[in-house]
Amino acid sequence: MDMEVQVEAEANQAIHFDLDEVNLDFQVLGASANSAEDVDVLIVASRKEKVEDRVAVAQASGLKVLVMDAEFNASQTAYEGMLQVLPDAGKGQTVALIDIGATTMHILVFVNNVMVYAREQSFGGAQLTQEIQRRFGMTFEEAEKAKRKGGLPENYALEVLQPFTETMALEISRALQLFYSSTSYSKMDHIVLAGGGAVIPGLDEAVANRTEASTLIANPFVGMSLSSRIQSAKLAVDAPALMVACGLAMRRFDPA
Repeated sequence: MDMEVQVEAEANQAIHFDLDEVNLDFQVLGASANSAEDVDVLIVASRKEKVEDRVAVAQASGLKVLVMDAEFNASQTAYEGMLQVLPDAGKGQTVALIDIGATTMHILVFVNNVMVYAREQSFGGAQLTQEIQRRFGMTFEEAEKAKRKGGLPENYALEVLQPFTETMALEISRALQLFYSSTSYSKMDHIVLAGGGAVIPGLDEAVANRTEASTLIANPFVGMSLSSRIQSAKLAVDAPALMVACGLAMRRFDPA
């Protein structure tokens, strides 16, 4: 109970909403590296209306909601499942997991496989879709389909795709600079790109060139056995976008 009181007091200072308007939870991470008498605690909060909206969707689908997780927690769970692709399974290394969605990038940084930093940045793959739409006179839906499946004019790669990948790489570099400026770290050993935007052709190479860090595309299903009903080639394409979904599916429940 004392811990709950302390967490609520800390949350009241950090959260810019009335605590009556949020769902709040916490997890003790372990002994603090800075003080033998303290522990590190992860606090997660969400507006109640956002939680209730998602519960309503699940219930409308005939599902019963037992637990709700934060996206960065789900991403971390999926990341931990694919550590085998990193040298020494990520031990002693600084790794950035960057999940590129339609409008937002989620940046998570792990040091020795412990998450030390999380941030959102407004930039995503929808901006490439919008540029295709504007340049080639398509609807948004047509542009999104063409972006994924091809069939765009020959000048697309040079005049649209290449400038966008360079801009995206620059945004990622800037996001990492914010991390460096707010912590004691000054370099990244590896960058793992996830989300729908991760499969943009040439993005991994552009990010590696811009950041001078080893860059790879996430596959949260690496090492898993696949059902014969799964099309492995299609899964390989969609895997980076399924990082959060995979992490949610791997969610562990506390004993009742």
